[in-house]
Amino acid sequence: MLQNTDSRENMLFLLRGSLYLIVNSLLLIIVVYGTSYLCRFGYNFCYSIFGPVVAEEAPGQDKIFEVRDGDDMSDVAKKLNEAGIIKNRFAFYIKTQLMDKDKVVLKVGKYILNTSMDYDTIIDCIAK
Repeated sequence: MLQNTDSRENMLFLLRGSLYLIVNSLLLIIVVYGTSYLCRFGYNFCYSIFGPVVAEEAPGQDKIFEVRDGDDMSDVAKKLNEAGIIKNRFAFYIKTQLMDKDKVVLKVGKYILNTSMDYDTIIDCIAK
């Protein structure tokens, strides 16, 4: 009887230890994967803001784009993204917010923009 109780206790001890090891291993894998994902996302987003990002490789496509009276940069970024001229409207908007405010005043009008233009070139075309 005493030997039977000891074997049960040993079995429970091994099961608890195994479960503890499995759960901790899974948590470690989730943390490492999540950290890796966040680092890649952060790098790609920052590259979208500061790097030479284009929607398509040259020669690209010419598209007519209109800036209307009353549009702000958020509206323009959304419309540029919907037209396929830029890849990421949030990165474009943040890039314009980080620039000198005097350089990013929108000019109302119609523009021919190419999908192979980078963000700086697009901003130069549509802003004063």
